[in-house]
Amino acid sequence: MVAKDSPLLIDCPPAQGAGITSAHADINAAIAKFRMTAYMWQAMTAEDMRMKGLGRRSFRLDEEWAVDTVSRHFLDAANGDTLQSGGAMRTTAKITIVPSSRTTKEIRDLGVAQQNDRAWKPNGLFDYFKDALKEHGGAFTSSSHPIVAGLILDSHFSIEQNTILGHAALGCHDPQGLSLGIFGSHLTYAWPRFIEEVTHCLTDTRVPGDKVGNDNGECESMWEACTVGQGAFVHELGHAFGSPHRPGIMERGYSHDWPKNFVVKTAYSKCNDQDGELVTDETRNKACWHLKDALMFNALPHFRLPTDPQLPQHIQDAAPKATAIWPEDEDTGIDMEFAQKLSNTGSELRLSDMASKLKLSCPAGIVQISFNGSLEALPSIVAPIPEITFPVTTLITRFIAPNDELVTVSVVAFNGKEHKISNLWKFLTKRNTNVIRIHDSSIALRKHTTCSEKQEVDPKDDEELYEWAQLLQVKSEDGDIHRATSIHLCVGALWDGGLVHYADGSKSHWGPMMHDGYEHEFGGHATESISLPKGVTITKVEVSRGGWGRYEMGGVRMYLSDGTAAGELNNREDESDVMVIEPDEGEVVVGFCGKSEKECFQGVVEFGILTVKADIGLEGLPPQVFDMAELRNTAGLEDESQSRGKRRRVC
Repeated sequence: MVAKDSPLLIDCPPAQGAGITSAHADINAAIAKFRMTAYMWQAMTAEDMRMKGLGRRSFRLDEEWAVDTVSRHFLDAANGDTLQSGGAMRTTAKITIVPSSRTTKEIRDLGVAQQNDRAWKPNGLFDYFKDALKEHGGAFTSSSHPIVAGLILDSHFSIEQNTILGHAALGCHDPQGLSLGIFGSHLTYAWPRFIEEVTHCLTDTRVPGDKVGNDNGECESMWEACTVGQGAFVHELGHAFGSPHRPGIMERGYSHDWPKNFVVKTAYSKCNDQDGELVTDETRNKACWHLKDALMFNALPHFRLPTDPQLPQHIQDAAPKATAIWPEDEDTGIDMEFAQKLSNTGSELRLSDMASKLKLSCPAGIVQISFNGSLEALPSIVAPIPEITFPVTTLITRFIAPNDELVTVSVVAFNGKEHKISNLWKFLTKRNTNVIRIHDSSIALRKHTTCSEKQEVDPKDDEELYEWAQLLQVKSEDGDIHRATSIHLCVGALWDGGLVHYADGSKSHWGPMMHDGYEHEFGGHATESISLPKGVTITKVEVSRGGWGRYEMGGVRMYLSDGTAAGELNNREDESDVMVIEPDEGEVVVGFCGKSEKECFQGVVEFGILTVKADIGLEGLPPQVFDMAELRNTAGLEDESQSRGKRRRVC
């Protein structure tokens, strides 16, 4: 992106010939350096994917027939007027000059400089870039769902303000529109223009000097400036592809390890005062993609190979699932001999209270399972499996005797999605709370629930939470049964709750009905509503568990059998944070249940669906179900005797 009055120059220190030549400073140099950097990203990704067992694949670059710049020989051909005979005319990565409606002064405004703590609009440059792309049109039209790496040409280090102006390191993925990762040009001077300069640029120990910015205090030498610039930019490109922050490139693993992907020995680091090291297969290298990133990339069309099968969307979106299988589900009894052995260990666990098996499954295939961070030998990327079952007796033998041990479980699917269990023993002893038996009936409802990460690890006491539930039908005072017609999914900074509306005009809350004696009102600037047409069922609910150190979950999104979906996950691009709650095969959703905080926002801490066998369905529930207290939301109504009325929550 260039300003409408851009000088078409980038920052360049004296060490690169500033003031003498524009070989590293003009727009032609910027184009060559950007193209070479894109090919380096592509090459690194291809090798990383190969090493992870996914084949030598990488993202494709938009290309054009033009004068290539990836070799010094092509520069000689251009100077010698032998472009065609010299092989300089060829298909090469396309660099698009996108004019902005903003002036250089506006782009370099201190108020939009991301590194200015007092910036009034720190995301302003991202908006400027998106506006310029939309105005340019063509391949950047939102309907084409492009993924764009955007370089801000007019970045500049201000010596007077000691700030890098016109720079922002930002990236955002929009699966239904334009995905963009942007970075300033303030370190581009250190990038190679062509392949012959790659080794030199990644081992150059000269000091850039005081006339250019020392980004993040890590650019003490030319090679470190190159590393930070190329690495931080591909980090933002990772966000554009949909990757959240996690170990590897997406957690600043590039800052010192980036050269290890291209050279046999690294250079002395002035920043860390460390000598270079010989690069071997055993050398630690954090400048790579996390396995979950690589698996997610593998499913994207940008990485697809002609021989790859086209997977149905529901398999691409499927998340791993953990299921506790109970003895009565298999018509098997408890191993009494093993139960006695467990009792003799002094463990507080009792086999009679536990499921008999742990089943892990995913239609996309499971590629990795770990207990307490230790990987199982199988499955693997080369040998994924759709499901695997662990007998509880085996798990107890491995992790309990002779001492109790908290066990965590991680399951990674072939599509990069992950499911975590923070406390395996708690997960396997939730039997009594997962079933609601209908009075005077053989019918039982099942709960399928999840809670926030913090609630799972450090649960709040019941007296600190509102507990609520409701069915998708309600009985009015005159005894008539009315179905639910719509649901408001209330999400703001956190998941506030929801409102279930019924055909008779009544409503029930995902949260307290009243709080402090007043009818509870939900906030949520990202609130969405979903209609529930007659005959349409709820197929699944996605929830963002929230990994931000709070008890409240992040957001919710609901899917219907007619293809309709609504809601805001608010997961901050971390797909591993999203849990899918759906009925088991042969079941249908007939209601909801959950818990909300009594303090502050009264946000959702735990959420679940209520299901029944499909051959019974919502219409087949017996009439006494509507009188069961555990299936009606009375949370907060005990405060009704206090002052009445309505007021907006203040917290």
